[in-house]
Amino acid sequence: FNFKPSVRPVPMTAHIQGYPEKHYVPRMASMNKPCFHAIKNHAVKPDGVKPSLIFVSSRRQTRLTALDIVAHMSADGEENPKQFSKL
Repeated sequence: FNFKPSVRPVPMTAHIQGYPEKHYVPRMASMNKPCFHAIKNHAVKPDGVKPSLIFVSSRRQTRLTALDIVAHMSADGEENPKQFSKL
């Protein structure tokens, strides 16, 4: 299905970025840090953290991307590591 953001029951904005790498593994690795910064810029608001959805090409890449984003989150000294989790 392809619904416009204006007809969705919950407002949605889409942010798309391109990457110049031609080979799969380096391209996937180069996306993780900009993805983390995009989450910080677009999802972290003064009234709380908004949900984010990241599309990757496989289950294996989902795990690698998640682990890399967690590593970026824990390495970032200015952010609270627990702000993205609901524990």
